[in-house]
Amino acid sequence: MNTKIATFIILITSSFLVAQNRYLDPVFDSISSKTFNYAIKNKDTLKLDVYEPINDSIEKRPLFVIVHGGGFNSGKRNDKSLISLAENIAKKGFVVTSIDYRLMAKNKSFGCNFPVKEKMEVYSNTADDLLSALEYLINYKDNFRIDAKKIILLGISAGAETVLNITYNRELVINNLERYADIKPAAIISVSGAVLNADLITKKNATPAAFYHGVDDKTIPYNRGPHQSCDLKRKGFLLIDGSKKIADKLEVLNSSFMLYSYLNQGHYNFDLPTDDIRQAYIFINKVIFQKKFYQSKITQ
Repeated sequence: MNTKIATFIILITSSFLVAQNRYLDPVFDSISSKTFNYAIKNKDTLKLDVYEPINDSIEKRPLFVIVHGGGFNSGKRNDKSLISLAENIAKKGFVVTSIDYRLMAKNKSFGCNFPVKEKMEVYSNTADDLLSALEYLINYKDNFRIDAKKIILLGISAGAETVLNITYNRELVINNLERYADIKPAAIISVSGAVLNADLITKKNATPAAFYHGVDDKTIPYNRGPHQSCDLKRKGFLLIDGSKKIADKLEVLNSSFMLYSYLNQGHYNFDLPTDDIRQAYIFINKVIFQKKFYQSKITQ
């Protein structure tokens, strides 16, 4: 065979294999989805949608859990943008689920006039719902062919607050800690999120995380600040710790993280550029599958 032709074939084959890297690039064309009831809380029947790649032969697959945003009083698991997101992640070879959680009444706002005590109740409800969903998925891990040791949580805005709180501040938002003691995410992707108190992050709970956050966010602070930029005298005044504060603590604890900071950007929803979100999948591949230490700060 002509040497030039052989070299060309090798290069094409190599490029194809790189492009077909499971968990990083799409390796499946078709996705199936199904809805399940995972819990009943008061009058709310909570649902989750499970997305799986069709004709996947792997028996134990990592799980991606999407927690929507919406200020705790709106948003839904099957919003069109989240369906598209879930399908795109599933095409990479993950099992993906997008969950409901209890919402506040539509006439209420998680703002400066909403008392801190009631804010904490909302945080607790959503945290308990997320953990209940994870409990359900783990209980049926064989049915869904899930690797319970490789769970990635992806939260957006209020959903990111929920994800971060159950990971780093569980003792502040959950009463029955023993029930969920064995539920531990392997990694987190947080978009415009914050935790109640980053000082409570320790070596024991320092889960690797990728953060995306606008530096000028007035809704959920990028560093440490009041939720919704509330004045100290307002009854809804609550100091929380945003992405930079959490990343700083993880850095001190020598834990893996990626901090993607957007200069001159405010509150950022999940419309991240393709190249930016790809960095999260690279991060997941390094820390979960390759078991590498990884710290990165990127500013746009």
